Amino acid sequence: MHKIQNSTEFYAVLMDEKNTIQKFIEILKKEEDALVQGKIDDVDFLASDKTRQVEKLMQLGEQRSQYLLSQGLSTDSVGMNEWLAKNVVNHSDVQILWDELLLLAKNAKEINQTNGLIISSQLQHNQRAFSALQSAAGNISMYGPKGQAFI
Repeated sequence: MHKIQNSTEFYAVLMDEKNTIQKFIEILKKEEDALVQGKIDDVDFLASDKTRQVEKLMQLGEQRSQYLLSQGLSTDSVGMNEWLAKNVVNHSDVQILWDELLLLAKNAKEINQTNGLIISSQLQHNQRAFSALQSAAGNISMYGPKGQAFI
């Protein structure tokens, strides 16, 4: 992992983080479309892309955190806001970029939650269909969450 040495490199890392989050959002939107259309193979394919983007976001977040620590600041939003307050005169573009990053992160979270709800809904539908098929076949034994059989 590259250690950030100055505010120019810090800006570059934030820009990379923004670009990565935008790619992540694109993948989430494709995933949402695939889920709505029932294209499970596409969802599986997108999962590896999502994982790569998440790993990259984690690396970039770690670099950002390390830089803030090296500046004597906390790694949370308070530390970032303190850095911005100290450096906004020379780096107003960083404030704009940070605000964009926060907005993109919120957007990604909302899309991801929507996708989770779609998956949950489809899972419940499949579980009800499976139960109906078992009942119709006269085989109503089920298993509980700990593997115990219900008859």
